[in-house]
Parts: sequence; structure tokens; C-alpha cells
Amino acid sequence: MGGGRRLAGEFTDLYSDDENDASSSDESKITELSPPKRCDACFSAYARARSLLNLREFIRRYKPGDFVGDAARDKIEIPETTTLLLIGGTGKSALVSEIKSIFEHFWNPSTVDMAGVTDDLEEHMILENSTSICVFDTPEWSICLEENYKILQKWMKNGVFHGENNICDSINAKIKKYNKKRMVNYAILVLDAISILKSIDTQDTHYMDVAYATFNYPFLSFKGGKPAVVVINGDRVSSINLASVLNSIEDLLDIPRYQIFNISDNYHTELNVLHMLRYCLEKADRGLPLKKKSLKMKRGLEHPNWKVQKYLDLAIDVYIIYLCFMILAGIGGAMGLFSFGN
Repeated sequence: MGGGRRLAGEFTDLYSDDENDASSSDESKITELSPPKRCDACFSAYARARSLLNLREFIRRYKPGDFVGDAARDKIEIPETTTLLLIGGTGKSALVSEIKSIFEHFWNPSTVDMAGVTDDLEEHMILENSTSICVFDTPEWSICLEENYKILQKWMKNGVFHGENNICDSINAKIKKYNKKRMVNYAILVLDAISILKSIDTQDTHYMDVAYATFNYPFLSFKGGKPAVVVINGDRVSSINLASVLNSIEDLLDIPRYQIFNISDNYHTELNVLHMLRYCLEKADRGLPLKKKSLKMKRGLEHPNWKVQKYLDLAIDVYIIYLCFMILAGIGGAMGLFSFGN
């Protein structure tokens, strides 16, 4: 899964001309890549390296709310940390490790502290010396749809804590006392290509049913945006079977292919992970709620004279009732049903 990390020296010989090696040595630096002039394969490698570095630097500089624009920042509740929640079966911890390997010790990935399978909620800050982006790893989903619904609804409504456990409330009380609560800004559904292929081959639809139900939980939608979908273990199935898996996900969840990220694409793994992160951060920012003051102002703009309007509506209702009564009284008087005066 780490096929694309040979950056520092991999392309050095591609960016300098044989006739100008002495004069263009500075241009071969990774920070100043110039397009190669030899072949399409070289240019493809250059483009990939350039995209990888640009995306990595963009995300490294990201701050919550960057995608909403300066004009809207004062009206939006911007969190200290953009929190992404991983949900699904197996593969979430592998995704965390893949993300961390891109940003922690970038030039020496072997030193990265890899995430392990967890039975508790685990908070992972993605950027060194920054609290801008946080990914929460979660336990595997339950085979019981009702239990999944309750747990996910609780996390989305009440927030998440590092170390929180779904079993022991006494432990959770201590954890919530010392660890900071994070409100979830966006969710990522992690699906296993092998499990989906097994469902297709055996026609056992339970895994797909849980994936469909989870993806469509209303509390996982942010201003109409459904979770991003990440496919893991795609490198462990054939290309034909992987295409079948991706098509099945498209049909099952009724989403476009750009919302599905295959992070087991060997040479393109890191680039796909960065594209996925950028997509999720933008969705998270677009889904941030308005500040209470801004919400009141918005309602005020919709009804600038809402108090006057309220009493006007009441007066109209009273007047309509009065007219109805007079009409009924007139009809009744004509028919001798009511007697006024003597």
C-alpha cells in the first residue's frame, strides 16, 4: 500500500537535461519540479509527484473553515478541530495508518506509529504540531442494525471522546472528565472489497445490507451530503473483481464514482488518500452550522417585522371569524332562526 513514497530521489534524473546538468542542478530539487522532456511515462510520474506534493502541502496548511470563504467565516460556527469519524467493519485502523504515514515523518515512513485495531474510540491528530484535523477510529460495526443505529446516533448527537467505550459507563464517566469532547463534522464509511466480493459470490447480502443502512442514516448527512466511501483491500482482488466491487457500491448506494475512494491502488494510494481527505474537509466545512446570532439575523431578514406580522395575522383571523359570524347571523335572521331585539 505504500508504492508511491519514493519521491526524494526517484525523479531527479528526469528533470534535468544531459546537456545542461551543471547549469540546471537547482531545478532538479523536489520543491522546484520542472516538466520532463523525454516520454509520456516520465511526464505522468512528474504530474503525480507534483499533485502529491501540492495536495499534501494544501492539507498541511488547512485550518477549519478554510472552504467557507472569508466573507462567511463570521457567520459560521467554526470548530477548533475538524473531526472526521470512520465507520464500518474492518479496515478503519489501516486507513488511519495510511493517512498518518503521509504526514508523520514523511521522508521516513518506517518511523510512523501505526494504528491498531481498537475496541474503543481512538482520536488521531493527523498533522504534527496542529489540532486542525482529527480522525476518530471506531470499533467494528455490530451485526445488529438497531445497535449500530443507537451507537452512531449517540456519537453524532452527543459528540465523541478519546477512549470512550460502548460497554462500561463507569469508565466513560472518567474518560469524559479528562478528555475533550469532539463534535463530528463529517463521516467516512469504510468498506472492505473482499467482504463485498464475498457477498456478490455467495449472494449473502448481510454485509451489503448493513452498509446500505449505515450509509443512509439521516444523522450522518451534513446539509444533504452523505458520507464519503473508502474501499480497502482492493489490491487483494483482481482488477476485474475490483471493478465489480466498485460498480456494486455505486448501484447499492446510488452515488457517483468520485465519491468512492479506492485507497489500495498501490502506486496511487497516497494520492487517493489525499484526494479523499480534501473532499471530506470541504464537505465538513460546507456543513458547518450558522452561529446563533447569524441564525436569528437570517430569520429576521426573512421576516423583518415579525412582531407586526404576528399581530396582523391574528387581526386577520379575528376579522374572518367575525365575517363568518355575521354571514351566518344574516342567513339565520332571514330564515327566522335568530331573533335580534324584540
